[in-house]
Amino acid sequence: MTPCVALADPIRVAFVTTPNDTPTSAQIVKYLQRHASLMELSGANAFRVRAFANAARMLEELEVDIPQMAAAESLTEIDGVGKGVAEFIAEYLEHGSAQAYLALTETIPEQLLDLLRIPGLGTKKVKVIYDKLRIASIEDLTAACQDGRLDELAGFGTKTQQNILKGIERLDRFAGQFRYDVAVAAATPLVEALRQHPATLRVSIAGSLRRSKEIVKDVDIVLSCTDPAAVSAAFIEFDDVVDVIGQGDRKTAVRLASGLQVDLRLVDDDHFATILHHFTGSKDHNVQMRSRALTRGFSLSEYGLFPTDSEQAIVCATEEGLFEALDLAYVDPEMREGLGEIEGAENRRLPKLLRTQDVRGVLHVHTTDSDGTNSLAEMVEAARERGYCFLGVSDHSQSAGYVYGMKEADIQRQHAEIDALSDDALHLFKGIESDILEDGQLDYEDEILATFDFVIAAIHAPMNMDEATMTKRIITAMEHPATTILAHPTGRRLLERSGYPVDVDAVLEAAAQLGVVIELNAQPQRLDLDWRSLRKAGELGVHVAIGSNAHKIADLDHLPTAIGIARKAWLEASQVVNTWETDAVQQLFSQRSL
Repeated sequence: MTPCVALADPIRVAFVTTPNDTPTSAQIVKYLQRHASLMELSGANAFRVRAFANAARMLEELEVDIPQMAAAESLTEIDGVGKGVAEFIAEYLEHGSAQAYLALTETIPEQLLDLLRIPGLGTKKVKVIYDKLRIASIEDLTAACQDGRLDELAGFGTKTQQNILKGIERLDRFAGQFRYDVAVAAATPLVEALRQHPATLRVSIAGSLRRSKEIVKDVDIVLSCTDPAAVSAAFIEFDDVVDVIGQGDRKTAVRLASGLQVDLRLVDDDHFATILHHFTGSKDHNVQMRSRALTRGFSLSEYGLFPTDSEQAIVCATEEGLFEALDLAYVDPEMREGLGEIEGAENRRLPKLLRTQDVRGVLHVHTTDSDGTNSLAEMVEAARERGYCFLGVSDHSQSAGYVYGMKEADIQRQHAEIDALSDDALHLFKGIESDILEDGQLDYEDEILATFDFVIAAIHAPMNMDEATMTKRIITAMEHPATTILAHPTGRRLLERSGYPVDVDAVLEAAAQLGVVIELNAQPQRLDLDWRSLRKAGELGVHVAIGSNAHKIADLDHLPTAIGIARKAWLEASQVVNTWETDAVQQLFSQRSL
């Protein structure tokens, strides 16, 4: 599948911006969190510290459009966001910084905030480390754990220091990682420019990005050409390149402004297919392919496929030819993880994976009737332009007052508008994203729920439950006869927060028994459900809906990213509701109704 560009801000957000660069909601939340931490490190009033920390937590959990709410002066409608916090946010939005924050940084080093990223190391311990030893960086803290300086401090025994070092190691392990959409947005212009070079013969993205991994560390590009030196020279001159890590005849590595490393592999065209295969597959996939080759009298490497009794390579012009030479059906790149795809290829039992062109409609769409930025009419027109046959409108429900959740009168008005806009070419389904309350109930009476074609049940808050309680809460909501789809099932946000504790297998088994559809949320920061669990959902016979979770027109174009995840989960078109005929979707919805 050719990657589709889904433009997004870099994951590593800046905290001080220019007035012309409006901060995003994620940046604002981080700024509030950092301010609360600096306040606590400075010894500020505990009540004020909690005010900022709680406000950040609520805004993050509720995922509101903070700039929009600030412009409407409605932030204080959110429980936990007081006047002082709202004014702080307004100042940050207007100036790119806040005087209170800047004043704190004059006495408290911002570097200390890096120490707070270490799991288990709270502000009290960080303050002690700084006050007693003047340690303000992760590097200095690592050295202090190793040379015994922390032994001098009360409460920093051997076990504590070992945990600190483990936490630092974990930070290092996740450093330099990028979301799929961010990597694609950076890599695609490079690939297109390389494709236009007169010496280029063939070029393709490889690596984990080609396998549609939701998180990648770098980007691999494989290119065959007639003049490697000329291509390499052009590559390092691209505008986004800020550092040349290495340059040679066969490999050139650069770092982009985002921090993403891109490795360009330069090959002659005879070796393009085998090298592309090698640099696409996971380690496990490649090991299994080499083992397969050996059992058939071949040796396989990135340099080619060789008979074991000869040094003369068998030239495979394409990857399809390579698989055919090993008596295997072609394995799509997304599946090359060493998780049964070789056996499936041998038995000719691989699924016919979902394709972008299979999609007939989109579900989980928000409008200005709740927290969307485009009107219903605008979203409908955008769906028509994309050739969809159906659109599922699902604004937020009444308990989500922080995002203008729909009251009964709002629902009646929207339903009348939906009836007026729906036609034979584009059928509009009446839906709602209903909050799952703490006891697992939905937040409307049954009489109101019965007016919808479909109901998306979703967890937004609270998320700090234990696994058993959260699992019971979700399954209780799924047992409600009106629940059609379970949205973003784990609540994860990639590289931002882990999902809430939940027994995913139990939820999937309940979905299979109840006939509830599981959502694959297409927002690039979510891609929830994870592809590994999504594969199990498919094996259990659970239907999947790719939910755009669109809050603006541009969000509709995130679907190809989610389709890559669905392909990675071995899903076929028939398993994904978005590919069905409108009548079939309507029939599915009617089976889960009051």
